[in-house]
Amino acid sequence: MKLNCYHILLFLFLCNVKTNAQNEQISTGHVIQFQNESYKNNIYYIASNYGKYQTLLDSVVATSDGKIIFKKPEKYVEGIYMLVTKDKKIEFEFLMDENQFFTIEKNPNDIQKNKITNSPLNVDFQNFNIFFKDKSDQLKELTTSLKEQNNKKDSTNVISLIKIIQNEINVYKHNYIKKYSPNTLALLFKLTTPVDDFLNKPEGELLKSKKDSIDYLKNHFFDGINFNDPRLLRNPFLENKLTTYFNYFIEQNPEEITKAIFEILEKTGKSNNEIFKYLSLHFVDLYTEPKIMGLDRVFINIYDTYFHNKTYDWLKPTQEEYLKYMYTSLKNNQIGNKAPNIFMLLQEGKQINLYDIEAPFIVLAFWDPTCGHCETEIPKMKAIYDKYWKQRGVVVFAINNNTNEMHKWKEFIDKEKLQDWINVYPPKVLTGNYTKEEVDFQTLYNVRQTPVFYLLDKEKKIIAKKVSIEKYEDIFLNLKNKK
Repeated sequence: MKLNCYHILLFLFLCNVKTNAQNEQISTGHVIQFQNESYKNNIYYIASNYGKYQTLLDSVVATSDGKIIFKKPEKYVEGIYMLVTKDKKIEFEFLMDENQFFTIEKNPNDIQKNKITNSPLNVDFQNFNIFFKDKSDQLKELTTSLKEQNNKKDSTNVISLIKIIQNEINVYKHNYIKKYSPNTLALLFKLTTPVDDFLNKPEGELLKSKKDSIDYLKNHFFDGINFNDPRLLRNPFLENKLTTYFNYFIEQNPEEITKAIFEILEKTGKSNNEIFKYLSLHFVDLYTEPKIMGLDRVFINIYDTYFHNKTYDWLKPTQEEYLKYMYTSLKNNQIGNKAPNIFMLLQEGKQINLYDIEAPFIVLAFWDPTCGHCETEIPKMKAIYDKYWKQRGVVVFAINNNTNEMHKWKEFIDKEKLQDWINVYPPKVLTGNYTKEEVDFQTLYNVRQTPVFYLLDKEKKIIAKKVSIEKYEDIFLNLKNKK
């Protein structure tokens, strides 16, 4: 296993993060020792998780008798840490507990013979890893066996055995949590419980319907997890936990997603702490360019509430500029909003604006005659227009995004027979009482590359944006079915 990086590049931001692990260290210090003959005279690092990322924190040279000693007057935040070799490979993982004066003597051949001194938590961690490896090996064998079964009965028997082993793992975690709930290993178990976990449900609580069961799981999904606990970032499991929660329990619409995100961010406490910083940027990254159309409104909501006209000492100027840029690029082209007007010229030089057009549907096509992708997509759109859209009264408002190539633009229109469309280009100078923002169509419609397509209804409201040409026909059919 290879360590991902020295420092963390959080999402799209040019932010060199060292996880602030040293800044978060608590006084009283640490002396952490590792011992194995193979370590002698080699460089080793201590590394930490920072969410799903990893970062190097300290380095030492092992002694001639194979001892590695990390010693400083500060204390690390509790969580999963790693001993890392000079070529950035993980030697093994261990837990940083409240007590940070311990020794781990590694046996090269048998994990069960590792000698751990003065760290009961790491003994528990090692015991779980031994247990988990055994169960994982069994599951691997059963999974292979399942593929080899020739009848339903035998397959059912194998599946039952798989479920038994999975349940044994879950029961192990639950029993440990009940006994040692506050400690770091218990927290890791809480973060890795399966989505369909009913083991803590009181015997007298009846779940009479599927909805009751889903509501129970949703309401108890984060039981025992404090979103103001700095240990949440010192393991790789938090984001998976959040992803599962949003995928299984939150309706995929901007309102419900925003509500759930805000509830989590409010639980992080002060907006200057590490968890708020990490999670706010995590959600921003997810919803600036989401996979599902229309969910970029979630980013707009996050920005309006937590970043607009606000300053944070942890937010770098490059991050702040990026957020502002994305906000400006997305705020005017949200699904359901009225599309901004576009002021253009026809081929013969006559002015025509988007709002001048009356049609049941308008497709906006921003394209460039020198764009290779446009050369493929625009003819494809023309074929679909001729076959389906024209009879529906769809108007294509096609904007040339490159006025430096007017000759190629006109040649392409003639070659592909696009005369049925309203082919326009932006004027160099627009007379009238317009602001710079009102005429900047590339920002208003977030045209950072070409081609870019939007679908508007007769009221000029945005129905769809930035989806492939093939999907527009499905959108039209869905609109027809809703009537």
